[in-house]
Parts: sequence; C-alpha cells; structure tokens
Amino acid sequence: MAKLLVAIVHGDDAGRLVEALRAAELRFTEVPSRGGFLRARNVMIFMGVEDDQLADAMRLIEDNCQSRTMSVPVETMGAMETSWLPTEVTHGGATVFVLPMEKMRRI
Repeated sequence: MAKLLVAIVHGDDAGRLVEALRAAELRFTEVPSRGGFLRARNVMIFMGVEDDQLADAMRLIEDNCQSRTMSVPVETMGAMETSWLPTEVTHGGATVFVLPMEKMRRI
C-alpha cells in the first residue's frame, strides 16, 4: 500500500532536504509555509511513496533536518503575564505525517 508523507520542514533545512530527495529520484511537491507561534519559515513537502521507499524517504528527512534552540522574546506577547513562559524553545527539524493511501496514480 502506498503512503502519503507530509513533512513540515524548517526553512533552514528545506534546501538540503530537497536536493537529497532529488538525488534519490523521489518525487515530491514543496509548498512554502509559516509556523504559527514562532512565525518561522517552513516548507511543506508532500511525497507519495511505495512501501519499499518509505524507509529511504524517512532516512533522508532525518539526515537532512535538525532541531535547533531559539530564544523567544516573551515581551512580545502583549498584555498577557509571561513570566511562566520558557525563554528558549526547541524547534525546527521536521514533523512528518505518514498516511496510508489506497491508491496512487500519476497522470
């Protein structure tokens, strides 16, 4: 059964991942996006893969995406009490959703 991979990739990692996917001859579509809380630049990668390609696709994502720590300016939260908020957050890398597909067709 084919799978649909939806990977939300940090903008700093996207170029490296896209090149690796092209080198591996995996088909994908990339769509620019922006995160909500940190407003970070992201890229959403959509990939239809067969079961035997799944491990390779996941390895490429893991090898080319990394998490990072960022300081968050809590004073930008308006009038809300912010003393309880963390001043550093870990983000980036990739969040990957793997969804089963009954059928995949390329037309």
